Amino acid sequence: MSLIFFFGLNKSKLFKKKQMQFPAPDFVVEVLSDSTAKNDRETKFQDYAAHGVQEYWIIDADREIVEQYILAEQNYELYRKSNNGNIESVVLQGFTIPISAVFDEKLNIEVLSKLIS
Repeated sequence: MSLIFFFGLNKSKLFKKKQMQFPAPDFVVEVLSDSTAKNDRETKFQDYAAHGVQEYWIIDADREIVEQYILAEQNYELYRKSNNGNIESVVLQGFTIPISAVFDEKLNIEVLSKLIS
């Protein structure tokens, strides 16, 4: 299981040293594995929506597909499901990456280095 959580500036400003509990993140990326796929697509999917996670990406590395869900009311709506082109976060303004960079380590490093420079 691989996870990426993102907390926006408003939430992250409230973090304190030695904090043990955090608010729900604004954005979550989850990489499926055979052992966690059912839990990620059912239990976590519903849990993240119930706690107000605004954007949820599910990455299927075997099929090289990214599913992007956006919270509408209290339920996720599929915003994009693709294996090509670019994917742009709704929550992280300016975060756009080629979908192929998710699955290609060399391209991933190139894209990320441009984002942080």
